[in-house]
Amino acid sequence: MTTDDLKAKLDELVKNSDMIVSSPETVERLKKQGLPIKSTFETYEEYLNKLFNKKRTQSSSLVKDLPRLGENIANTTIQALYEEIKESFVLVIPGACITLSTILLELALKYRLYRERVNSDPNSPWEYIEKMDMTATINELHKKKTISKEEKSKLDNFNDEIRNPYIHYNIKRLIKDMLLEELPEVNTVTGELTIHNNVNPQDYPALWFSAKRVLDEKTIISKVKFCIHWANRLLDFPKKQQYG
Repeated sequence: MTTDDLKAKLDELVKNSDMIVSSPETVERLKKQGLPIKSTFETYEEYLNKLFNKKRTQSSSLVKDLPRLGENIANTTIQALYEEIKESFVLVIPGACITLSTILLELALKYRLYRERVNSDPNSPWEYIEKMDMTATINELHKKKTISKEEKSKLDNFNDEIRNPYIHYNIKRLIKDMLLEELPEVNTVTGELTIHNNVNPQDYPALWFSAKRVLDEKTIISKVKFCIHWANRLLDFPKKQQYG
């Protein structure tokens, strides 16, 4: 296959792709063959203008779906964390937004447990709560009948399936249920094009982050809503009962 033929085939694939994955060795070989592969440079100002224009376009359709934190939650730590969630939500940084939301949920659980303990013992220390993990916090709230058995099950499931993988960045586990309908592959020596169907991104480490990004974009609203719903459920009391 000639260099021009290979270029034409790659150009056609690029039109329908957001990303092309190749080894450094292949890239260097293609450069030597004369393919116009080059690094690009843009100033910080050009980068920022392009980034902000893209984010503004994306956020215009997303911002209306941002869940609201309860107006009666007068906890400054929760409010400040919610502001960070709001900023990452509006700026369309879904992975960071989801991770911050899981932190908000865990903190809301701990503040509610702290409230329950202080009601029984005004001298109960916050340090005891801070050392607890999320599973222990959920268990304690269930023992105190603050949450029902069904609610405990939902929180445990979210902790295991969403919170833990995001906090620890278990990226392969996060994308375990994703499927790519088609994955084109070009042999740059022979020019042969192979289409792989129903591909599990787990099997291709180079695709892990791209798959997670798609997952984040598709699930950000449901995950953030879950966390903020629970923050409101646990902490939205009349102002005279507030703490923290």
